Amino acid sequence: MERAYEEAFAEIDEIFKIMPIDLLSKIPIQFRKIISENKAKNYKANIQEPLKEENLKGETVIILGLIYRDFLASPEEKEEFQTQDAEELHKIEEEMQQKYNIENILKKRKNGDKEENISQEMVVYEKKGLIQKILNFFKKMFNKNKI
Repeated sequence: MERAYEEAFAEIDEIFKIMPIDLLSKIPIQFRKIISENKAKNYKANIQEPLKEENLKGETVIILGLIYRDFLASPEEKEEFQTQDAEELHKIEEEMQQKYNIENILKKRKNGDKEENISQEMVVYEKKGLIQKILNFFKKMFNKNKI
């Protein structure tokens, strides 16, 4: 595991220690166990109340956001997060579809070829048979020995 994530897990483990019990009980024990097992053992996290985002690593803030979204948020908030995620995913898919639409790419190529007048030449590729390959191999071997 990357060192940055191990350090983030160490910071999250320290946050779990100062977290109120009613909130901590909403986070599954198995998840907390995974965090404590994968944290950096020799990293000393300096976590103090009140928590300030600028004192935390970027990875820590992201993981805390995921913990809030998955375990601590109310059902209404979870539903709102899911709709926001769906909208964001839909936007990304539309952008990708427009960017990589086959028809648009072909139109751009046709327009680009007309404007630039690029000459395209055919390249002839001769496929050699097995016997021809063997003969060429032996020719190379004998030519090397002559030198």
